[in-house]
Formats: sequence, C-alpha cells, structure tokens
Amino acid sequence: MIRFFILFFALISTVFGANLEKISVQLDWKYQFEYAGYIAAKEKGYYREAGLDVELREYRAGIDVVSDVLRRKSTYGIYNSSIVIEKGRIQPIVLMATYLQHSPLVFVTQKGINKPADLIGKTIMGTNNEFKHSSLSLLLTHFDITADNSHFVDQTFSINPFIQHKVDAMSVYRSNQLYELDRLKIPYNLIDPVEYGFVVNAGNLFTSHQEAIEHSQRGQKFIEATNRGWKYAIDHPDEIITILKQKYGVKKSHDALMYEAKVIEKLMMSDLYKIGETNSEFTHRLYKQILHAGMIQGDQKIRQFLFQDIIDSAKNDQLTESEKSYLNQKKKITMCVDPEWYPLEAIRNGKHIGIASDIMKSFESKIGIPIELIPTATWNESLLRVQNRQCDILSMASKTLDRESYLYFTSAYMSLPYVMVTTKEKPFTESIDALNGMKIGIVKGYEIFDRIKKLYPDLNIIEVESISDGLKKVENGQLYGYIDNLVVASSYIQKEYAGSLKVSSRLQEKDELRVAVRNDNPVLYGVFEKMVVQLDDETMQKSYNRWTSTIEQVAWFDRSLIGKALLVIFLLLVAFLWRYILLKRYNTRLLVLSTTDKLTGLYNRQKIDEKLNEEQHKVNRYKNYHCSIMMIDVDFFKNINDTLGHQEGDNVLRKLADVMKKTLRQTDVIGRWGGEEFIVILSHTSLEEVENVADHLRKCVSEYPFESIGFVTISIGVGEFIYDEEVHECVKRVDAALYKAKESGRNRVISSLHV
Repeated sequence: MIRFFILFFALISTVFGANLEKISVQLDWKYQFEYAGYIAAKEKGYYREAGLDVELREYRAGIDVVSDVLRRKSTYGIYNSSIVIEKGRIQPIVLMATYLQHSPLVFVTQKGINKPADLIGKTIMGTNNEFKHSSLSLLLTHFDITADNSHFVDQTFSINPFIQHKVDAMSVYRSNQLYELDRLKIPYNLIDPVEYGFVVNAGNLFTSHQEAIEHSQRGQKFIEATNRGWKYAIDHPDEIITILKQKYGVKKSHDALMYEAKVIEKLMMSDLYKIGETNSEFTHRLYKQILHAGMIQGDQKIRQFLFQDIIDSAKNDQLTESEKSYLNQKKKITMCVDPEWYPLEAIRNGKHIGIASDIMKSFESKIGIPIELIPTATWNESLLRVQNRQCDILSMASKTLDRESYLYFTSAYMSLPYVMVTTKEKPFTESIDALNGMKIGIVKGYEIFDRIKKLYPDLNIIEVESISDGLKKVENGQLYGYIDNLVVASSYIQKEYAGSLKVSSRLQEKDELRVAVRNDNPVLYGVFEKMVVQLDDETMQKSYNRWTSTIEQVAWFDRSLIGKALLVIFLLLVAFLWRYILLKRYNTRLLVLSTTDKLTGLYNRQKIDEKLNEEQHKVNRYKNYHCSIMMIDVDFFKNINDTLGHQEGDNVLRKLADVMKKTLRQTDVIGRWGGEEFIVILSHTSLEEVENVADHLRKCVSEYPFESIGFVTISIGVGEFIYDEEVHECVKRVDAALYKAKESGRNRVISSLHV
C-alpha cells in the first residue's frame, strides 16, 4: 500500500511537472547572495506555483549573457547596466526588473593605481560581460582603455591573482571580495564608476523583445514570483545562506555571506523603491552621458525598453482568444477588389497586385489564415458581391453613407488627394467650380461621385466603367476631364497617356481608404481594425516605393522664366543664410562672454545663480530627484598672492579649474563663485554620493603638482538641495560647512549635516 502511494504521488508530480513552462535564467556571476531572490523563489516553490520550471545557469568564463538572451539561448539574463552597447549601437533588450538600485561593481587596483588613466598598459581581470555590458565597460570606454593598450584577462572568481600581483586590477562587488581583502589585510585602491559620473543600477533582469511580446504573461509571472523570492530572502537571510552553502556549493563563510546580504539589502534601497521596481530616469540619464561621450552612434535612440510598457502596447494589438478561435473555424477570408485601379490595386492574370496586395499579404501573415481573391470585372461588380455577402472584405474602399448600411469600415490607412485629368492643351484650373456644364467622368460606384455632385451641382458628372474607360473618353474629347486620386491618375498618364493627358487641377477633397468588412461580422471587423492600427510606416513606404512613381503637371508657365526667378530666389536665400550664420556666431560668442569667468573659463556668478534656481525647481517638482552642491576654497591662497604675486595666484586658479574639469563629470556644472572660491552643482547626486565625489576631488588636487608652488590643498563644504527651500538658504548651509572645514584644519570635506 505504501509503495502504491509513493508511485501515485510520483506520477502526479510528473504529470504536473510536465505542464510547467521550462525557462532559463543566465546569471552573470557565480552563485552567491546576489541571486538570493531567484534561489528563494526556486527553493520555496514560488516558480512552480506560477507554472514555471526555472533553470538558474551559473556564469562560466566566455559566456556573453546579453548575446545568449538576444539569440534566445536563454530566456532571461541578469546584467549590470540598463543600456547595452555593442559596436556603438544600443542593443534591443527589454528591462523587466531592477533589484539593485545602485551598482556594487567596482575595480580593485594595486597600490599606485589611483585613477582610470593609470589602468592603461595594465593587466585587468573581469568577465566578458563586464568588459562589454556594465558600468565598468562604460568607464573603460570613456577613458579609452582597450584591449589594444591594456591586457584583459578572464575572471577567475578568486582574489588570489590579485593577492599574488598577477593582475593589476580586477572587477569586484563591494558586497563580496572586499570582505575577504579586508579580512586578510590586503592593501588596495578602488576605482568606482560612480565617481566618474556612471551612476547605474544593477541586478537587472532582462529579456529580448521577441520573448517579451510572445510570452508576456509568462514574463509577468516570473517577475512576480522572483519578487516574492527576494522578499523572503531579505527576511530570512540565514536560511538562504544555508541553502547556498549546502545545495549550491558556495564555499564562502557564513559571516562573508551575511556581510554580502546586508550590503545587498542596502543597495536595494527598499525604503525608496519597491522590490524589482525599474527606474527609467537612470537609463535616460546614462543615455545622455554615453551619447555626449561619443560611445554610441548619433542615430541611436532609446526605444521602448521597459517590459511593462511593451506589455501595455501589445495588449492593444494582440488578437483575443475568441478572435483566434473564430479565424481557426473560418479557415479563409474572401476578398473583392477594384480590378482596374493600378498602382493601388488591380487584377492581372487572375492575381491581386498593387499596394493593397502588399498590405493584405502582411495582414494574412499575422492572422494565420489565407485571404482569397474573388475576381471581378469592375468595381461596381465588387460592390454588388460584397453587398450580397459573396465577399467578406473589400481591401481598399472609401466610406459612404450608403455603404455603411452593409459594411463596417476600419480606420483609414491611406489618404490621397483627388485630381482632375484633362488633355494637354487644357489650362490649369484652380477650381473645377468654374467648369459649368462641362462633362466630367467618374467611375461608377466611386465614393467621390456623390460628393462632387453635391459640391459642384453645375458640373455634368458622367459615370464611366473604369479608369481606362474614363481616360480614353477624355483623350478622344467625349469628356472634358476625369476625376480620380493622384496616385492612380498619375500612374496611368505616365504609362499610357504621357503624350496626350496631364493632371490639370488638384481638388480639396481627399480619398480616405480603408478596409471594408461586411457588417454582419463584427468579430472579423475587430481583427482588421487591429491589423490597420498595427500597420507601420515602414511597410507602407516600402510598398508605395515599389508600386509608384508619381509626376504631377500643374501649370503652363514659361520654364525659362521660372528658372530665372528660382535663381534670384536662390541667391537671395544664400545671402540671407550667410547673414543669419554670422549673426548667430556673434550672438553665441556674446552669450559665452556674458556667462563665463574670464580668468578660469568656468561659469561666472550670474550663470551659476541661474543654474542653482533651475536645479531647485527640479527638486521641488520631481519627488525622487536629487541634486547637491560643493563649495570649494583654496587653502592659504592669501599666502600665495603675498609671497609669489597675484600673477602666480591667477595661474593656480586656472590650473585648479583644469583639474576640476578633468576630475568631475561632464554633466557637472562648475563655476567661480568669487576670489579663490568655486562652486560645483551635481545633478542626480545625493548627499552621500557628493561626499564621495568631493573627497575624490580633494585627493586629486592635493596630489597635483602646481608649477613654482608644489602642492596645494582645498577645503570643501557639501550639501543637498531640500524640497521647497530657498536657493540662498541652501548656499548658506553649504558655505557654513566650508567655513567649518577650514576651521577644522583645512584639506577636508564637511557636510552641511554636521554644521
């Protein structure tokens, strides 16, 4: 009996397991607490409850996580930047969730390697993914550190090569290897991308566009289960650490993993962000930085990259289950067309050709069943067939009150102007209203027939069988003119009537072309409305270019006179543009002079005041926006002026301005506040971050050799903008911090919080 129950439950487990969707997640590092949420979701059964069988793939040397996901070798991947660049182009990834709001990824370097430029010619250890798709890769690219001028080696996932001085620098996580290096008392320096402006998030879960669109529900279930896993892991770190050590073979000590857990929890910033919340602001800011730095080609734009945005967009386009079921049962859709309306559409040798044929083929590929042509001899016959329910749709038709009694019309997918064709000797006509009593031909059944009769009651409108019939009657004098849309009329003139006919009038009316669906079939109408809404400009343009070549002749003016007039206009335009360019150049120079400090080339007090007000406005408007400022004073500057003269003092200020430009981010606003005082405005920067940046700047200045003087130090006060605070109050707080830094012995950074 016991054996029976064991077999029974094994069978049940197998059956339910077979219904689970198999997916894979490519990690970008070895198993550790960084992936605790995924491991908890797997081990606590959250993925299984969501109907998912998840394989967590540990990173191995040589794996390109992004490439594997885009080629669909893996369903999802994890990486450390919200923008992925490959050969100057942004890769089409979809960001699903972010679990570390600040990246812990940094370079650990040997003593003496203090800044990115020092890495040139050195041996640098990291993963292939980090060298291509992370904040470290952005840092290396920015400072032109490449495989040509430095030596990149694969990550061994051990600190031993660094301890043994086999590598000069290695990629590490603040949450991991630093614990061991500190425990072993190994000396090291850190190069953090944050200090050079590359503030990015990490622990990003991503997928391909194709996967996001085709399996959006699966992706949503995976995110929700993973979020549950992260909540559990943060609340039960000891349990997850035990699982990591016993089941996933992690050899780190319990204390090291607990240290990692605490750092990871801090980087998740759960007091500001929900677990897994994506932050598009980080991505757009990073895009501006890498574009400004020339790391991507100028034509590269951030497209839809958030998973939720793609889901919301796809919801409006996807066929419902009832629509899919209806199409499967229907098997095919019958279509009538205008047999003589080239290049929009026509029937040749029993086949549908023209722009409409391309559009219908694109729709056919999406709905999954064939659209079958019902041949007709005239447009009027096509209208009669669809009215008698012998055709399901008209591929291209205009909406009229009469037709709406038996047809539904989708949104318009083409809009073309109507024109009148006449023989060449006829004059160009501004308005056909002046052609009282003249015979004008229009194809029988065309929507424009009734409109023209109502708008121009004095015209003599004659019905013709087809466009060919109408144009022949114009050519032989039976009709004064023929009305059709520009594309069709021009095509026929070029191919058959180039020597005798021309377009001589352009009407105000337009031909709005739609798919028409029999109105006893609302489900089919819904399908085609979605198809039309999805129709993209590229598909339309490609088809238009393939089938058309339009020439419109509109006047009988003297060509030589027109040429002379155009030449005069051209010369006047050139003179105007040259004058405009000169004025713009002078105005630009005046603007620069009015906002620039003459001595240092930095922004002056006037421009800085303007920037301070702009940033305070942003802080007041955007809840999660951070901006900080630094006020900087040169220590003992009076002694320099008194002993070496004001000229040497000016040289020091100029050199200090250069050091700040090279050390700080390109997005930071640097200005001379007055005398030997400077101010720096750092957007998207919190108080904690600005303290690190300020201390880094202080060190760089103290190590810079000033000619004739030696070394100079600076004191810095830092502070962050506060919501609804007056700008002068913020400056006053930071100035007080600077004063305290000087009082406390100089060559130091003091926060306004400590004043």
